[in-house]
Amino acid sequence: MNKNLDKHYANISKLYLRLKGYVVTNLILHSEKSGNLKTELDILGIRMPFHLQENRQVNLVDYLESSKENIEIIIADVKNTKNIDNVKFNDGLRKDDLSIKELIDWIGISNENNDLSSKFKNSLNLHSNELTGFESFQETSSIGNFLFKFTFFCPSLEKWNGKGFKYIHGEEIIEFIWECLNTTKEIKSCSRIYNFKNWNEYEEYVLFFKSAETKTTKIQFEEYFRTKK
Repeated sequence: MNKNLDKHYANISKLYLRLKGYVVTNLILHSEKSGNLKTELDILGIRMPFHLQENRQVNLVDYLESSKENIEIIIADVKNTKNIDNVKFNDGLRKDDLSIKELIDWIGISNENNDLSSKFKNSLNLHSNELTGFESFQETSSIGNFLFKFTFFCPSLEKWNGKGFKYIHGEEIIEFIWECLNTTKEIKSCSRIYNFKNWNEYEEYVLFFKSAETKTTKIQFEEYFRTKK
């Protein structure tokens, strides 16, 4: 896979989630050894159950199945591969009990003695054909009801076929961002023309979608960003 495209797909995967109402970051877990890191996670996001953006008039089926009852925390990696057998969380996270504990501590949903480690370890390692959707579980703490969802952004895989763990494929990422950002139609309740510099690290991607005169495709995105640093 092209390293430039890997970086750009990681960025627009976060943009995809932001447009769906998630507050998104990545996470680095530090090593005790100088100069090393223990592991990293591409995406850690949180979304509130009553999130609405109706004024945008984006009427697509919610492929991500965002929760309307629970505070949702999404834990994801971006795996730009054509081989689904390579779609796994990093060994330094899924196989390391201390890393899993540090991830749970970083999320910080509870200061009680609730041991989430076994649930997290199971979900981080569950890449099973027995699944027919997103790997997830619910948890209640003193501050609310949570849904933990574990998934992958896989730009180079075909659309999920309904078997095994559900992932977000490339066409879904591009189509949803296009529907949110394109300027080919006027939305009276939501202007799509403004100062795009306010998008900060996402500015070049927003400009790409907004400058397109016809519906953007995955092929066009890759041709444009393949050589861009």
